[in-house]
Amino acid sequence: SKLQWSTAVSMMLFAWLFAAFWSVMPLLGWGEYDYEPLRTCCTLDYSKGDRNYVTFLFALSVFNFMIPGFIMLTAYQSIHQKFKKTGNYKFNTGLPLRTLVVCWGPYCLLCFYAAVENVMFIPAKYRMIPAVIAKTAPTVDAFVYALGNENYRGGIWQFLTGQKIEKAEVDNKTK
Repeated sequence: SKLQWSTAVSMMLFAWLFAAFWSVMPLLGWGEYDYEPLRTCCTLDYSKGDRNYVTFLFALSVFNFMIPGFIMLTAYQSIHQKFKKTGNYKFNTGLPLRTLVVCWGPYCLLCFYAAVENVMFIPAKYRMIPAVIAKTAPTVDAFVYALGNENYRGGIWQFLTGQKIEKAEVDNKTK
C-alpha cells in the first residue's frame, strides 16, 4: 500500500520534534553538553557522574538506541519472514540493525561507562573514536540503503560505468 502524504508529513514532524526534544533537554538542565575531547564540537559531558547526567543518559539510551533497535529488529524480522515465504530475497535484512549497533554501540557503551565510572583516565584521542564512528552513521546508512536496493544499485552501476544492468542480471546477483 502507498504511504499517504499526511502520514509522511506526520512521521517527519514527529522525527524532528523528537530530535529537538532530546537536543534541547541539556540546554534546559537535564543532562549537560561539553566540548568533545579534541574540542572540535560538543557532546554529552562525560565528566559528570551525578544523578542528573545518569537519568538523562539512561532515558536517552532507551528512547534513542534500545527502542529504535527493537523496532528495527522486529520490522526487519517480519520482512525476512516475508522474503522467506516468497523465496525472493531483495536485501540483507540484518544489515540495518548491525549498522546501528556498530555505529552507535561504542558511543553508547562509553556513555554507560561514564555513568558508573570516571572516563577521564582514557586518553582524549580514544574517547573521540566512538563519537566519530557515531557521526558516520548517516553516511553508512545511505550506502547500506543504496547498495542494498536493487534499483539504486543498478542506477549506481549505470552511472559509474554507463552500462545498464538487465533485470535478470540483478536477480542473479542478489541470490
